Amino acid sequence: MVERSVEFGKGAEKGGAEAERLLLRMLTIAFLIVAGCAFGGLGAGARAVAVENAAGVAEDEENLRYFTDLPVVTHEGEEVRFYSDLLKNKRIIISYFYVNCPTAQPSLMTMFKMQKKLGDKLGSEVVLLSISVDPERDTLEAVRGYAQKYNPRKGWYFVTGKPENLDVINKKLGNTLRLPEGHLRQFLLGSTRTNHWMRLVETAPLLALEDGLRTLEPVRE
Repeated sequence: MVERSVEFGKGAEKGGAEAERLLLRMLTIAFLIVAGCAFGGLGAGARAVAVENAAGVAEDEENLRYFTDLPVVTHEGEEVRFYSDLLKNKRIIISYFYVNCPTAQPSLMTMFKMQKKLGDKLGSEVVLLSISVDPERDTLEAVRGYAQKYNPRKGWYFVTGKPENLDVINKKLGNTLRLPEGHLRQFLLGSTRTNHWMRLVETAPLLALEDGLRTLEPVRE
């Protein structure tokens, strides 16, 4: 390739404008051949993969816009982005809590059982999120102490943060009432890979949540 480049240079000097036109023509032909190999030569399967990948990127961008990528804080004190760090390419089970709730929250006991059931899938394939509906009072210190009651493993996150960020996120998830006592008493199950979502009442048994996860991505089970 180096020798050929030198020859082209000498020809351009001797032949003047005509040699330059010849060089340009040869480069154009070479470009068209490469382009043809890169695109026109793709089989149907490869083209389908390319289209699928493009569709996946578009869905991912739409998910990010909807769920937002606002910063939140986990009970471990780590600041993360809501969509990119907690939801992306995962199956998710979401529940809601507030530290000053006067009664036991059955959804948290179910999440406690679910983290055991998931085993190694917790965090790598499935994420459990317990989201504060009272971020003004649910400070990091308060949430950290509250979470310790349930001994959450990596992959189960109690989420709090700036009230303005949590307000936006809660509304996106269907929590439209600002009063903590009025929060949704439901589980939200979803997959950002398939964009399938469902709700279950917070008293749903563990088996119902397991079936729900399989429904979200049946081919992966």
